[in-house]
Amino acid sequence: MSTAIILSGGGAKGAFSVGALSHLMSAGVNIPFDIVSGTSTGALIASLVVINRIDILREIYSTVNNDSIIRQRDPLRMIRTNQPYFFSDAPLINIIKSKITPQVADQIIQSPKILLLSAVNLQSGRITIFSNKSLPSTHQYETVTITTRDTLINALRASSNQAAFMPPVTMKADDGKDYQFIDGGCREVIPCLAVIDQHPSTIYVLSNNPKYIFSVNTTYNSVINVLMRVIAIFIQDVRENDIAALEAWKKSIATNVDIHYIEPETDLDPDYPTGLRFEPGRMGVMMAKGEARAQAVLDTLSSSPRILAPSGENPMPEPNERCVAITMQGIRCKNKPVTGTTYCHVHQHA
Repeated sequence: MSTAIILSGGGAKGAFSVGALSHLMSAGVNIPFDIVSGTSTGALIASLVVINRIDILREIYSTVNNDSIIRQRDPLRMIRTNQPYFFSDAPLINIIKSKITPQVADQIIQSPKILLLSAVNLQSGRITIFSNKSLPSTHQYETVTITTRDTLINALRASSNQAAFMPPVTMKADDGKDYQFIDGGCREVIPCLAVIDQHPSTIYVLSNNPKYIFSVNTTYNSVINVLMRVIAIFIQDVRENDIAALEAWKKSIATNVDIHYIEPETDLDPDYPTGLRFEPGRMGVMMAKGEARAQAVLDTLSSSPRILAPSGENPMPEPNERCVAITMQGIRCKNKPVTGTTYCHVHQHA
């Protein structure tokens, strides 16, 4: 049995996911993740989750601001160079390189956990999964194996590259051709397709957007405002399709799989659906909301009806024997003995 975590996009809203992860990976909970998938800001988070460096993530999402992540490009230079992109990702590249040192990169590449970073190939139009493991390409996505620090850094740049706002990231493929890559959120806001193919028994989905799109009482009368609203609608549509794919897979397989959704109850920053507003104070609030929502979901699990442990592997113990089954959090139950026919924790089937 394995446990996966899926980390959505959302720019600065990624602070919500960092807060949730801080709780899920804390000493009191300590959920072991075997598969870590991320796109956009979720890709940056995922790369450090596989080596358990929550401390670096909390530092980043507590201190960065717009100037340290993106740089607005000079309009005249945009015209002269025929590159009409709003932002340069040079500051983001500097942060990635400063945190993903050669030593950290080696740890990520050699981690026994499966790392899945999602981007989109502009030329093929297909999803590209960058992974620290050699995985086969499928009819749904292409794969690239991360074997060097440069490939890892470029994969992170590609996955977090917001299309049209930033110039695409050019990378040379195995066939010797140059391809351009953009944000994985253009095809997967909840990057689940490669996760499904790993057949996890438990999945935690950390979404930086609420379940439903927010309604507004606004009359849109500018190109920028209309564009921002359209992006919000687009993100929600892609997100709903991703969730539908997850739920359809769960329904189709013969064995049970547990999927837990940790998401904000309201939009974290409705004025900036792209997440391009990096303010430490605002992100600190998002982080706190992430911690609270993670605790709320775990509380719901612990109060759910009890489920028998897998027959044959973890048979129901006799009254007063210690429970040794696997909890919904994916860890061995080490708590009080069972009483009667009730477990001390909620358990999952094999």
